[in-house]
Amino acid sequence: MLFRSTQRAQVTWDPARTRLSDIVEAIRAVGYDALPYDPQRQSAYDRNARRQALWRLFVAGFGAMQVMMYAFPAYIDAGSGTLSREAEALMRWASLVLTTPVIAFACGPFFAGAWRELRGLRPGMDTPIALGIGAGFGASVWATLHGTGEVYFDSISMLVFLLLGARYLELAARQRAARSLDRLAAWSPSFALRIEDR
Repeated sequence: MLFRSTQRAQVTWDPARTRLSDIVEAIRAVGYDALPYDPQRQSAYDRNARRQALWRLFVAGFGAMQVMMYAFPAYIDAGSGTLSREAEALMRWASLVLTTPVIAFACGPFFAGAWRELRGLRPGMDTPIALGIGAGFGASVWATLHGTGEVYFDSISMLVFLLLGARYLELAARQRAARSLDRLAAWSPSFALRIEDR
C-alpha cells in the first residue's frame, strides 16, 4: 500500500518467495530509492530536505529579484533608443551571470526529475518544466552571445522561484501529514513476521 502524502509504502511479502533486497532493487530500477522506515533517519532526512528546498528557493528568489532589476531598464526603453547598446549588453551579461546559479543549483530537482522520468520512459510534470527552462535559458544565452534577439532570464528566474515556492509548500504540508501519522506509527513495529497456524 502506497501513501502518497508521506511518500511511504507498506509492503507485505513472502520471505520464502522473495527477499526484501529484491523489492528494494526493483524500486531502484525505476529510478527511486527505498529504505526501511526509521523515525530518527526520517527526521534527519526531512530536516535536510527542508533545508535544501529553502536554499534553492532563496537562490531562485535572489536571482529573480536581481535579474528583474537589470531587465527593468530594457522594459522601460522598449525600443525608444534611450538605452545604449553597450548598457543593454552589460545588463544582458549581468542577467546571464545571475541566472546561471538559478539554473545550476535551484533547478536541480526539475532536471533530476525529468532525467528520472525520461529514463523510465514515463514523462511527467518535471519533463516539460525542465525542457522549457532549458530551452529558454539556451535561447537567452544565444541571444546574449550574439547581441541580438530577446532574452528571458527574468522570466526563467521568476518561474523557477514560483515553482520552487509551490514545491516548498507541498513539502511542508507532506511533512506535517507524516508527523501526525508518525505519532500513531510510533506504537507499531517497523517489521512484523506473521506466523500462521497450519
